[in-house]
Amino acid sequence: MKIHKILCPVDFSDYSQRALRHAFAIARRNHSELTVLHVEDALLAAARAEARLHAPFIGSAESELRTFVDETERSAVGNVQPVIQSGDAVDCIIEQARRDSTDLIVIGTRGRSGLARAVLGSVAERVLTEARCAVLTVPPAAHGAAMEDLVPFDPILCASDFSASCRKALSLALSLAQESNARLILLHALQVPVSDLGLMPLQPIIVDPIDRSECRRLALARLQAGLPYDAKSRCRPETLVTTGRPAETILRIAEEEHVGVVVMGVHSRGAIDRMLFGSTTREVIHAVRCPVLSIRADKHHPVWVSRPDDAQLAVGA
Repeated sequence: MKIHKILCPVDFSDYSQRALRHAFAIARRNHSELTVLHVEDALLAAARAEARLHAPFIGSAESELRTFVDETERSAVGNVQPVIQSGDAVDCIIEQARRDSTDLIVIGTRGRSGLARAVLGSVAERVLTEARCAVLTVPPAAHGAAMEDLVPFDPILCASDFSASCRKALSLALSLAQESNARLILLHALQVPVSDLGLMPLQPIIVDPIDRSECRRLALARLQAGLPYDAKSRCRPETLVTTGRPAETILRIAEEEHVGVVVMGVHSRGAIDRMLFGSTTREVIHAVRCPVLSIRADKHHPVWVSRPDDAQLAVGA
C-alpha cells in the first residue's frame, strides 16, 4: 500500500487527537505528506472573525490548529500542512481528499450509540460511505500506546463476505501484512438459521440447503482460493470460518486475538436501510477496540472467486 498523502480531519477533541497520533505514526513510517484539516461551521467562523475585529487577542482558528498539532506530536514529521475550511464537515473532507489525491483518511469516532447514531449518523460514517480512498477510523477505546507502537499493525483481521469491496480490502490487508510480515487472519462468518437463534428475521438469514459442516468447508475453500499464490511468502496468512452474526463475530475475534487493525470492505446502502438494519462495518467501527481500515470497491472492481452453486453463504456487510 503506497501511502503518499494522508488527510486527518480534527475538531480539537480527544477523539481527533487520538486519530492524529495514528496519522503521525503512519506518516512517519511511510514518509508521507500529512494534511491536518479543521472544518469550522460557517456561522461560527463568521462570529469568530467579527469578535476579532473588536478583540484582536482572540485566537484564530489557524493558531488553534497549529497549537493542537504541536501538542499532539512535538517532533512532528517534516511535511505537515494545517488547513482551515468552513462549511459542511463531510463535504469539505471529501473535497480536500479529492483535491489532494489523498491515499488515506484517518478520522476519530465518538462511539455514539442508540437512536442518536441511527438518526444522526456521524461525520466518520458519512466519510466512510463517500470517500474514494481508504479510511482508517480510530475508536475511543483504541489503546494509547507510545507513538512508535501504533504501527505496524500486527495481527491484522480481514473480514470477508466474498464481495468486490472485500476483495479490495483483502488486497489492502495483504499489503499491510507484507510490510512487517504480520499475521493475517482472513475471516468469514456463516449466519445460522433463524430457528437456532430464536429471533425475528430483521436481517437476511440463510437457511442451510446442506449441512453446516459442508457450508463451512465450502466457505473455507473460497477464502483460501481468494488468497494469491504467493501470500505465504509475503506474510503469515490464516483462514477462519465461524458461525454467528458477522459484526459480533468480528468483534469477538478481534478481542480474542488482540488484533491491531480490522480491515473491511464498505458496501453502499441506502439511508433508510442503514437506519433500520445498520451494517456490519458500522457496528464494528462503533464497538471495536482497535482501528478499522475500510475501503469501497471501484464500480467495476472484480468480485471474489465464483460462488459454489450448491452453497448459500451469508453475506455479512
